[in-house]
Amino acid sequence: MNKGFTHEKNASNNSDEWYTPEWMFRILNLDFDLDPAAPKGGLPWIPAQQFYCKEDDGLSKPWHGLVWLNPPYGKETGKWLQRMHEHRQGIALVFSRTDSRWFHDYAVKADAILYLKGRVRFVNADGDPGKSSLGCGSVLIGWGEVAVSALQAAANKLGHLELIAKGRNDK
Repeated sequence: MNKGFTHEKNASNNSDEWYTPEWMFRILNLDFDLDPAAPKGGLPWIPAQQFYCKEDDGLSKPWHGLVWLNPPYGKETGKWLQRMHEHRQGIALVFSRTDSRWFHDYAVKADAILYLKGRVRFVNADGDPGKSSLGCGSVLIGWGEVAVSALQAAANKLGHLELIAKGRNDK
């Protein structure tokens, strides 16, 4: 049963796993130190130096440097966003679920939120896009100066950027 958080079945490997498309990384123009929620071995277009996969349990491993996070979508999203909020250095790509508790607990307490225009067409492990976009919009959430600068530079191409006042919501 689809609960609104999963991707369509990936016909090439019958998986529910879909990934951030390469074009997004070109626009962000950043190199990341870590992707803690990557497929095994990472993907060649994700510009990260280190990857943790599901078997590594990236949620419990040490995080360092600038982090790229496209977490598993579903009931665990809040745990991943909490970890990113505690780390406070990187960018997370998640659904724009303003009705969820995790959005109000962590997203609105980040340094910036970039509301993406349209819907992201995620890709399979070969880089091929799905047949359709998801039924929900997405946001890029940034913590730290490097992330905020990248989101500011990308905003004209990707959507509307909201900078969050420091000291107001950062706890």
